[in-house]
Amino acid sequence: MSSGSQIDKFYKEVIEKQVLWFGEFPDGTTLEFEVSDNKVSFPVWSSKSRILRLKKLAPELLSEIKPRGMVWSDFKEHMIPILHEKGRLVNLNLSGKGLTGFDLPLSSLVNNLEAQLSVS
Repeated sequence: MSSGSQIDKFYKEVIEKQVLWFGEFPDGTTLEFEVSDNKVSFPVWSSKSRILRLKKLAPELLSEIKPRGMVWSDFKEHMIPILHEKGRLVNLNLSGKGLTGFDLPLSSLVNNLEAQLSVS
């Protein structure tokens, strides 16, 4: 699946269910990846099953990760400010054995979701 279709699927599913998913370690820290230019990306998924499928593909890296769902309004209110303060990017529907995805600024995630929610 291409990055564009992953992104479209992400927005469609989040708008439909109003829930985002992310990975959390047993100690409460969240899954993040270092990316280019000294940036760190926070992966989010549009469904729990996407995280579980990825865990099966990369157990050596993700075996301890537990899926955690959060309603979009709570994510926007609580997580976005924390991620913004830390200068994080977000990665939508990270997938595949190579853990591929598309990083974008937090503002893009918020603007795109809010715009689509306002017309749905």
